[in-house]
Amino acid sequence: MSIWNKILVGLICLASPFFFYMAARMLKTTEKWSGDATRLQKQIEQLEKENEQLIEGVEKADGTVGPGIRQLRIELHKLLVDRRRAWFKCVPSIKLERDGRTAEITVTIDKPDPHGIAKKTVLQAFEEADTRKKGRYLGEFAVTTAAGKQVTLVPTKRLTDREIDKLDKAKKAKHSWMLYELMPQDNRDIFASLTDEQKRSLLPASRVPEYLKDGKSAAEDDPQERVVDGKYVRQLLDYSVLFNAEYEKQTLLRDSIEAATRDKKLVEEALALGREQEEACKRDISAATKDRVKFFLQRDIVAAHLKILQEKATAMQAAVERFIEWNRAMAGQIAKSQLEAARRIDLRTRAMARSESGRP
Repeated sequence: MSIWNKILVGLICLASPFFFYMAARMLKTTEKWSGDATRLQKQIEQLEKENEQLIEGVEKADGTVGPGIRQLRIELHKLLVDRRRAWFKCVPSIKLERDGRTAEITVTIDKPDPHGIAKKTVLQAFEEADTRKKGRYLGEFAVTTAAGKQVTLVPTKRLTDREIDKLDKAKKAKHSWMLYELMPQDNRDIFASLTDEQKRSLLPASRVPEYLKDGKSAAEDDPQERVVDGKYVRQLLDYSVLFNAEYEKQTLLRDSIEAATRDKKLVEEALALGREQEEACKRDISAATKDRVKFFLQRDIVAAHLKILQEKATAMQAAVERFIEWNRAMAGQIAKSQLEAARRIDLRTRAMARSESGRP
């Protein structure tokens, strides 16, 4: 064997431990990577299964399927179709005009940017607070200006005193607002997810029984149109129609009140005039009563005087009658005296005539 072969064998012997070590490391690495690959493959398969469950939903033991991304997207689409666009965390600045029964609200919308609200858009406004924290529906507003993040709103209808008070309370509460392009629709599933206590705390007492009964076994006296598959189903409400009908009712009631107030004012004025006339009549009656007393007094005086005059007249009548009788008697005596005088004159005239003629 040549020296070079010996050197090569020596080098191979020297390098063999290193190659054995590298081979062992490679084997160990291959084994580890194979294990990691198997584990990662299982994880990939598990993640793919989880992804599929997240997308398609999970079938539960009772046969129902928990909603996945696909179902949730459909539900989200339904919600968006019902309400269209919505804006949250809107910061309002409210100016009220009680005399004009109107308001001007400037809201600041940070997200989304840009907000996409155009002029003349009609929006439904809510306080961004739970009803148990006095959050409430604030009304329907129209956009007058939309510049940057600032949007100016005015009511679409003339505000009532109750609505003005509601906006005033919202101004003091300083809650952020939620704006909806459409009035949210009544949804049976939302209320079905609430407990009976939550329903009692959220809903008016007069409507609680209907919501508590919804989805439960129907009673015999329930209307047939409310019974589906043996269960009571409450009627869904269209809040826009209800609010508009309520506003019209309030308008008619307000007009009736104003008309009744005007009629009341006219009646009160007529009553006041009647009372004035009554007082004038009372004064006239009082004056007439006093005049009547005076007239009765004067009547009594006149009656007494008349009695005296009648007595005097009766006495004078008797005196006149006596005087007439006396005149008659005197007239008879005068007539008798005249006849006697005429007879004597006639006798004397005849006597003188005979004496002048010489006759006896």
